[in-house]
Amino acid sequence: MVKQFLKERLGTIIFLLIVAIAVVWGFLKINQARQNAITYNEGYEAPEASADLLQEGRYVSIAKTDSLELFYNETKGAIQVKDLKSGYLWKSLVDDEVYDFGSLNKYWTGHVQSTLVITYNNLKKRDAVPTTVSAGAECKSLKTEYIPNGVAVEYGFTTPGIYVTIEYTLEDDQLVVRLPVDKIREESLYALTTIELLPYLGASDDNVDGYLFYPDGSGAITTYEKVNTRPSNVLVSFYYAYTHRTVNTGIVWDRDSYDQYVMSMPIYGIKNGNHALFATVSEGEENSGLAVYASGNVLNLNRAGFQLYTRNIFNTQANSISAGAGVTNSAGTIQRVDKQLIPEDKEVRYFFLSGDQANYSGMANVYRNYLMEEGLLKAADNAGSDMQLALQLLMGTTKDGMVFDEYIAMTDFDQVQEILERLSAAGVTGTQLVLQAWQKNYDNFEYWGPASQLGGSGGLKNLNKYLEANPGVNAYLGVDSTNVTSKTSGLKEDEDVAYNGLNVEIAASDMDGMDYYLLNPGASFKRNARLLDKLAGYSSAGIAYETAGRYVYPDYNINDPYTKPQAVDKIREMLLASEETGRSIAVGGANQYTYSYADYLYNLRAESYGLNISDYSVPFIQMVVSGLIPYSTEGAGNLAYDLQTQKLKWIEFGSLPYFYLTYESALKLRNTDYDTLFSSTYMDWESTVIDTYLEFKQNLSGVCGQQMVSHDILSEDLIRVQYANGIKVYINYGNVEASADGVKVPAKNYLVVGGGER
Repeated sequence: MVKQFLKERLGTIIFLLIVAIAVVWGFLKINQARQNAITYNEGYEAPEASADLLQEGRYVSIAKTDSLELFYNETKGAIQVKDLKSGYLWKSLVDDEVYDFGSLNKYWTGHVQSTLVITYNNLKKRDAVPTTVSAGAECKSLKTEYIPNGVAVEYGFTTPGIYVTIEYTLEDDQLVVRLPVDKIREESLYALTTIELLPYLGASDDNVDGYLFYPDGSGAITTYEKVNTRPSNVLVSFYYAYTHRTVNTGIVWDRDSYDQYVMSMPIYGIKNGNHALFATVSEGEENSGLAVYASGNVLNLNRAGFQLYTRNIFNTQANSISAGAGVTNSAGTIQRVDKQLIPEDKEVRYFFLSGDQANYSGMANVYRNYLMEEGLLKAADNAGSDMQLALQLLMGTTKDGMVFDEYIAMTDFDQVQEILERLSAAGVTGTQLVLQAWQKNYDNFEYWGPASQLGGSGGLKNLNKYLEANPGVNAYLGVDSTNVTSKTSGLKEDEDVAYNGLNVEIAASDMDGMDYYLLNPGASFKRNARLLDKLAGYSSAGIAYETAGRYVYPDYNINDPYTKPQAVDKIREMLLASEETGRSIAVGGANQYTYSYADYLYNLRAESYGLNISDYSVPFIQMVVSGLIPYSTEGAGNLAYDLQTQKLKWIEFGSLPYFYLTYESALKLRNTDYDTLFSSTYMDWESTVIDTYLEFKQNLSGVCGQQMVSHDILSEDLIRVQYANGIKVYINYGNVEASADGVKVPAKNYLVVGGGER
C-alpha cells in the first residue's frame, strides 16, 4: 500500500523536493549576500585626528638582506629602500632635495608627501563623481605593526571612514608590497574603489639623466631631458591590465583606440642616473592599472605608479539615467561601482638595478627571469630551431550582393599546400603559418566547418597529411574566441553573450541590422571544446587564437558571471585544453597570461602609440619573450611603404620576416572587408618572400633561439641589439653611413657582428 501511495504521488514528491532544495539554496545565498554586504553606518562620526603625516619624523632601519635595506618612518607611515650594492636610496615621498616645497599649495604639499592616494564612492549616490584624497593630506590615523622582515601600516582616512593596511617587506633583492583585502575596513557610506600605490617612489625632477619606462604598445620611454619638447598641456597616461577600462563592441573593433590604453604586462620602470627600479603587479594584476606622469602635469616631477582596483568599476552614459519626473541627466559618462570588494589580495614587487643594468634592457632581463621562475613564460618547442618565415594567408571572405552575399575564395586548401611546397623547394625550412577565415560563414564567427569553396573537410584532411609529413611547417587555423553575431548558429543570447554592469548586452549593430556581441567566457570555452572535438581527425593542425591575447573583460551575465580574473583563468583553461590535445598554439596579441601556452605570437605591436609624452618606442615585450617564443610583428612586408625599412624594423625587434598573402589576385578583395589588403597575390610576391627569408637565414640564423639581452638607441638613426650568445646587430635607418663601436653600418642597412655579416 505504501508503494502504491508513493507511486501515485511520485511527481508531487519530486516537485516538493525541488522546492525544498530551491528554498534551502536561496536561504544560503541570501545569508551569503548578507555576510558579504556592506553595513551602512549613517551615524558614523570621524574620530579625532591622531596622526599628522606632514610632520618630519625619522627613518629607522627595520629589515635588511644581502641586497637591500628597508627604512620606515612611524610619523609619516613612509618607507625608503637602500640598494646596498650601489648605495642609492629610493624614497617613497618627495622631499626638499627633490622639489621646492615653497612653490606648492597646501593640497599638493600633502599630495607629494603621500604613500597612498585613494578614490572612493558614496554607495548611496552611486552615480556621483568619485572623490580622490591623498594620505599626506587626509590620513588622520596611523597604526604600525612590525612583521617579519618588514612592517604593516594601517592608514586611516577617517573622514570617509576607510582604513587600509599595507605590508612592506623585503624578499632577497625585491621590495614586496601587499594589500590584504581582509584588512580593508569601510565604516561609513563610502566604498573604496582605487588605491594608487607609492605614487612618488623614485620621483625625479628634470635635472637627472633618466627616464620613465611604461608598457605602451611594445614599450615606451619618456626621457627627462626632453621636457621642453612636449606640448604645454601634458596629460597623464593611464593603462589598464590586459584590457581597455571601458569595454564595448565599438571600442573593441577600433583597434588603436582600444589597444593604446592596454598594458599587456603589468609593469613599469624608472631610471635615475645609474640606478633603476622595475615594478610588476604579482597578485591581482587583472585588477590593476598604471598612471604615468611626465614633468609638466601640474608638477615638474617625473613619476609613475600602479593603481589597484578594489572594486569592479564600469561606466554608463548619464543621459540614460533618469533625473526624476521625465528629466534625464545629460552630464556625460557616469562611473558605477560594485557594492562588494573584489575578494583578492594585491601584491606589487619592486626590483632594483644599478650600473649597466639600470635601463629598460636590464628590466626586460629581470622580468624574463621572473616570469620563467614563476612558470608564467615557457620556451616553445620550436624556439631554438632554424630561421622561420611568418605567413598569414587569407582564405576567404564575402562581398555584399543585391540579394545574396557572394563568397570570395582567396586561398583554398590545395593552394595552401602548393604555396608551402614552392617555398620548401626554394629553401624555406621553417614556417609559422596562420590560416585566416577558413570556416564556412566566417563572417558570423562560426567555430567549425571548413568552407566548401575552399575544399571542405577533404581539403583540410589533405593539408593535414602534408603537415604530418613536413614538421617544419607550423600551421594554425585562425579562430575568433571573442565575437559572435545574431546569426551565429546555436547562439543563446541570455547564456552566451557578455553583459555589462547594468545587465545590458555588450552589443553593436550594423546598417543591415546585424547584431554583434562579445562572447561570455564560459561560452567561449565550450565553443573551443566543440572545436577540439571536431579537429580530432586533424592532429597536425594547430589553432591560432586571434583575440585571446588581446581581449579580456568581466561579464555580468547573471546566468554565468565572470570577474576579470575568472575570465583570464577561463582563457588559460581554453589554451591548456588545446595544448593537451598535442597541437600547437598561436596567439594574436601579447597579453602576458598567454605566454605559458603559446608556441607562436603574432601581430605584436612594433612601436608605441605615440602619446604626447612618449619619446621613444622600445621592443620591451619582444625582449622578454625573445629566444623562448617565436613571434612576428604587425607590419607585413607586402603592405610596407618601404620593404627595406620594414626589414630593418623586423631585425631591430627580433621578429620573423612576415607577409600577409592570398593565392588569388588581390583585385578580388575590392568592396570587401579586406580591401586594405591591396597587394597580396602570392605569385607577385613569391621571389621577394623567398629572397627575404634566405637573407635572414644567411645573416641572422645565429640569433635564432637566443634571448635579446640589450637594445640601445645610439643615435636618432642607429640602433644596436645584442643577444645572449654575444652577437650584436647594428641597424641604421638613416640615409648616410653611421659608425659606432669601431664598425661602419651602411645607409638603410644593418651589420651583424659575431655571426654572418650583411
